Amino acid sequence: MNGLIYMTSGIENYIPQRPPFVFIDTVLTVDAEQAVTQFTIPADCPLVVDGVLPLSGLMENAAQTCAVRAGQSAGNKIGYIGAVKQLEAKRLPKVGETLTTRATLIQEVLNISLVECETRINDEGIATATLKLAIIE
Repeated sequence: MNGLIYMTSGIENYIPQRPPFVFIDTVLTVDAEQAVTQFTIPADCPLVVDGVLPLSGLMENAAQTCAVRAGQSAGNKIGYIGAVKQLEAKRLPKVGETLTTRATLIQEVLNISLVECETRINDEGIATATLKLAIIE
């Protein structure tokens, strides 16, 4: 890991989303193999319902973390989620909680990547997913 730290303005160099649909506050580390991000859930987050970030919000956070990793390794090219496998949430996070999400490359063939994601709040693992991503040349 190279230990690069970005705030929201730097994150927007790696993902196509723009506020209010940015689900990453900080990139803790990023390299060709892995990205680790954090996101503190604000009350005005567009996906929050009754003070809780639903599964779709966890998925978006994981996808954006994958995009940070892919942006680092692919030279900021646009990618698309081709498939989501083994998505599991042990609980849904609440407004004010900080998600730490790790996206780790499992396999890469041509422009298709298989990435494993894990989301934690402090020491508690709350969600996992495996995403298949396609990078557009």
